[in-house]
Amino acid sequence: MMEYIFDIDKSYMNRFFKPIKNKIQIIELMMYSIKYMLLNPVVKQSNVEGKLIIRKDKMSRLFFMKEDKYFSISFPFYIQNDGGVFTFSYKNLMDIDSRLISEIISLLINPSFISNCSLDFADKISSYQEDTYNEFYWDFIRDLLLLEDGYLRYDYDHDNYIKHNKSDIHPLNHYDLFYSSNATFKIGLKNKISDEKFIDLLNIKTDCKYIN
Repeated sequence: MMEYIFDIDKSYMNRFFKPIKNKIQIIELMMYSIKYMLLNPVVKQSNVEGKLIIRKDKMSRLFFMKEDKYFSISFPFYIQNDGGVFTFSYKNLMDIDSRLISEIISLLINPSFISNCSLDFADKISSYQEDTYNEFYWDFIRDLLLLEDGYLRYDYDHDNYIKHNKSDIHPLNHYDLFYSSNATFKIGLKNKISDEKFIDLLNIKTDCKYIN
């Protein structure tokens, strides 16, 4: 098993823990996470407010941990660690560096992505591919858009539990599955769980958990 743990500085918490509502936000989060791990900043202990964890084994996932909230998405990329200097690649065919990350984020927030004309989006992809001579760029974008992201979140949500009159409509401890309004639902939990238990839930090499 391969595991890498990165402290999250409090100045980055809003970037990593803002609400996720669609696939584009998942891809942005993935790109920002790689950028952060490329930097691998040394964080003063007093400024640490969360953890970013990569686990690669039979599963390949990113975990985001802070007090009372954990969530995870799949992580389909290769990672190498050379004495604390991390590099990432797409199928060992293309490096995922800061320039590529910036281009992907720019592409997905560009108006051409939601244009009525698909050629606007295609032109932007083609321009970057020709500029960098990168033959795998479109493959990379296509796989990101088709990615099964495997989103799962655990919350200890006291405020909404009180707001819903301590009812099972919004349990104090719960899992949130999926993120879009048409697909999401909750599974209530009797007790608060640890981050280790959350990771173990998604580890396909350990015993399965049961719902009665």
